[in-house]
Amino acid sequence: MIYTKILGKVDDENFKNRPVDYIDFEWHETYSKLHRKTSRSGRDVALSLDDSILKIGIKPGDVFGVDSDGSVIAADVLETDILSVRLENPNFFSTAKVAYEIGNCHAPLFAGKDEHELITIFNEPMQKLFEELHGIKAKVERRNEKLDFSKQISSIVGHGHGHSHGH
Repeated sequence: MIYTKILGKVDDENFKNRPVDYIDFEWHETYSKLHRKTSRSGRDVALSLDDSILKIGIKPGDVFGVDSDGSVIAADVLETDILSVRLENPNFFSTAKVAYEIGNCHAPLFAGKDEHELITIFNEPMQKLFEELHGIKAKVERRNEKLDFSKQISSIVGHGHGHSHGH
């Protein structure tokens, strides 16, 4: 089956008492328009989404449709390695500095569990950067967990805006 749009969320009234067959996405796939996937129950699913997905992304619980057997076809985003930066003494400068460095690496930024924590996708150079960042006291930790898209601060779109850094 080919699905072309997001119809709602699994907890919407239209869908909430139906069985759900999830399609799993890696975090970096959530802003792509075209997908060929196999659902958890083995259904072959194709997605051909419009350009709006490039800005809003696929979120956990998004519904693409209802199959002929009545099952809701919905999205889930898998756990991934994240980097938690927990500021010991958050203030404007330290928060701005961490957010700037994450943005400068074109990585997504999420608010953490409280105002002391910022989250991004794990990679070793980023971890090293934050462990050695001067003037900022922070606990840097790698964890494997689901991203909370309701706390997304920056977009996850790729590096296609045409500037150079001149390194």
